[in-house]
Amino acid sequence: MKVLAITSNPKTDSLTNAVADAFLNGATASGAEAELLDLHRIGFNPVYTNEDREHYLGRAPFPSDVVPLQAQIADSDVIAVVFPIYWYAMPAMMKGFFERVLCRGFAYRRDGLPGALVGKTVRIFVLCGDSEEWYRTSGMDDALQLQICERTFKHYCRVDDVELHYVDGLIMGDDSHEAIESANAQLRQIRIMGETITASHSS
Repeated sequence: MKVLAITSNPKTDSLTNAVADAFLNGATASGAEAELLDLHRIGFNPVYTNEDREHYLGRAPFPSDVVPLQAQIADSDVIAVVFPIYWYAMPAMMKGFFERVLCRGFAYRRDGLPGALVGKTVRIFVLCGDSEEWYRTSGMDDALQLQICERTFKHYCRVDDVELHYVDGLIMGDDSHEAIESANAQLRQIRIMGETITASHSS
């Protein structure tokens, strides 16, 4: 079994990557193979180009830079997507990943046949400054669930097992004891998620 975590944060030792590492560490503890895809570290270009458009129209192959990333996804059983919330949405780097990599002909097909994500398990981890309760009562959770889980993964990519989880109450640059303890507690829970999801797939 293979677990892939995809992150978007310009800081290599960010909490974003710590969340991915916690999930992957939990997965490996249960016997899975784990891999991290750090979009900033590989210098991923998120800009949708004319080459992407020509592929979408069926007049050109996949852009060469997205092919190895698609291969990583296709080779994985569980995919964790991890990113901070910027202006109530995903960062531009991750949005570009969705647009360019999870594209027609790979994640979904014009003819309606299944794409490469069918049968996979997807977990979305979003890092945010407000509380999970605020997201759920303000309508923001509804928006994220609809856009990412329901329409992108369930409707287009036909992923049945997809969930969105919050890593909440974060303040950028806050290194106080209380903030670190709160973050560590959430990381421990995410590691358990990685262990549990791997064990459930292996049983």
